[in-house]
Amino acid sequence: MPYYKSSNVSAAGRAKGYANIVTKLSAVAVALALSAPAFAVNENVADAIDQADTTPSPWSGYLGLQAASNAYKRSEPSSYQAVALNGRIGYSDDWGSVRLSLGGEVETHHNQSYYYDALLEYRTPYYKISDDWSYVVSGGVFLPTSHTSRKNKLYAAPRLAGYLFYRPSNSLSFYFSPRYRYNFYKYETGRYGERFTQHQVDLLGDGTWQFAKNWYLDINGSYRMAKEYNTGRTKKVFTVGEEIGWSFAPSWTVAVGHNNSGQLYNPEVGPSKGFEFFDERSSVFYVSLTKYL
Repeated sequence: MPYYKSSNVSAAGRAKGYANIVTKLSAVAVALALSAPAFAVNENVADAIDQADTTPSPWSGYLGLQAASNAYKRSEPSSYQAVALNGRIGYSDDWGSVRLSLGGEVETHHNQSYYYDALLEYRTPYYKISDDWSYVVSGGVFLPTSHTSRKNKLYAAPRLAGYLFYRPSNSLSFYFSPRYRYNFYKYETGRYGERFTQHQVDLLGDGTWQFAKNWYLDINGSYRMAKEYNTGRTKKVFTVGEEIGWSFAPSWTVAVGHNNSGQLYNPEVGPSKGFEFFDERSSVFYVSLTKYL
């Protein structure tokens, strides 16, 4: 039972595995920026997988396989179907942990394949605030391993992040993660005059509920603010996702879910009409299989 936590496990012990990732395909993000990983972070689910491990090791990681599709018919130009592979390897010690995340996808409808930018990251040890609260600080860099980043002459993209975890009970887990990324491009604009993003701020929130043995429901949302080079314009995008998962064997998880993104305010249609939880133009459905190492 991956989500069970016995009463003799301390908050610090429960927090130890929070920093692992259950991969989840967010193909909306791929359609918007193919150089970025298409997987949302779920620190809650993987914590339970870690705690169920009776032979802990300083090495950890996962390998995930995902398939996704939007709501358009395959014959339509806006149709999107993809198969993605994503993984991470990490090493932990008293000083914290170092992780390397890699991935890529094949878009089957248009017969195209993409690598994501690799993320090399350091995370501090977990700091306990109280029995239910803890936090982690992270520093890392995105490396230009994707075709899009290399074509646009991205040198590197440093990222700072924080993770605040709250676990009020054995069946409920929450976290909030603010992140800042700076993109170092050789040029400020692309070959067709498009301006590249210089500053990017992401605010992520996630809640996970274990509603039955080995079953969980996850709701997550993120708000992105991206500022282009030498402009006062900031692009703001909200993304929301829902997922139901089943841990059918030790270190194995299968899940199905939905992601959608859009603007919270559209000046052409007014407030609260620019984003919906389901939108045929941007909603993506997925199924994922994850093996934890």
